[in-house]
Amino acid sequence: MLDRIAESLFWIGRYTERAENHARLIDVYYHLREDEQGPDEQVWRRIVGAIGDISAYEEKHAAYGERDVIHFLTLDATQANSLVVCVAQARDNLRKIRDRLPSELWNLLNGFYLWLKSCDTAEVLGDSPHRFYQRIKEGLAAFQGTAVSIALRDDAYSMMESGRHLERSENIVRLLQSVLRYTAETGSSSYAYLMAVLKSVGGYEAFRRLGVEELSMEEVAAFLLAQEQFPRSVHYALASFSDHLKTLRAGASRSGSGLDRIVRTADKARSDLGWLERPDINADSLDAVLQQLLVTNRQLGEAMAKAFFSPGREVTA
Repeated sequence: MLDRIAESLFWIGRYTERAENHARLIDVYYHLREDEQGPDEQVWRRIVGAIGDISAYEEKHAAYGERDVIHFLTLDATQANSLVVCVAQARDNLRKIRDRLPSELWNLLNGFYLWLKSCDTAEVLGDSPHRFYQRIKEGLAAFQGTAVSIALRDDAYSMMESGRHLERSENIVRLLQSVLRYTAETGSSSYAYLMAVLKSVGGYEAFRRLGVEELSMEEVAAFLLAQEQFPRSVHYALASFSDHLKTLRAGASRSGSGLDRIVRTADKARSDLGWLERPDINADSLDAVLQQLLVTNRQLGEAMAKAFFSPGREVTA
């Protein structure tokens, strides 16, 4: 596989997953305003901190308000991590390699991007933010579901899926870090907030089915980090990332040794999570666990760039 093709496939997976994650978080945080004791500004600042760049936001806006935050995180084409930019980046990468993936995927992503680009902030706020972000989640789910349904299980598919699962792992870690910041600021972890966190990843029902009696920071973290059967847990994401790389290993040539190291790193992180006992995830240890996972995710992304992508090109978004 050519470097440029591998890089495009990897970032299609990462950007589409990142966009869906943003839509989920914005939607849930948006409705948390009703449960907040303090002013709305605290909620909007927390949303920017969880998804975007606080310093970049404050360079453009003097205060944290609904309209400015929604525009910044969703439709601001000058903000590198906004939802519309993530979709645009995925579309641009897919346009470069349209012959490597089913044409239905291009049609879906291109049409979705054109719709999103035509939206404005007044439209989002004037109709229903919930319906708007639900449509975004459904559009991205249609893209991913179509890829799962019809894409040939070849190196191109494995490369795209490896990017998607690595992004998912990092997103969950960052989400849990934002929860820790919230608990540090407020001195407690509210029931409503933790329930919203679970709903943001579609895991509330799955969490309840496990029979966990207490909805606590530690229980939610244990579920999102180490639950092997939940598709959006860090453990599951790292396992899927590793599995897709193993399918690439047989055909690897010059990147074979580098690929082996990436697989070992991912498997070690997954194994470490598998060995964690419930008492190991507590208020004193959780921050260190998350910091190490964040470092591991970054190392995996950089190692992928060295093994597959063109030298001298940007490796992070």
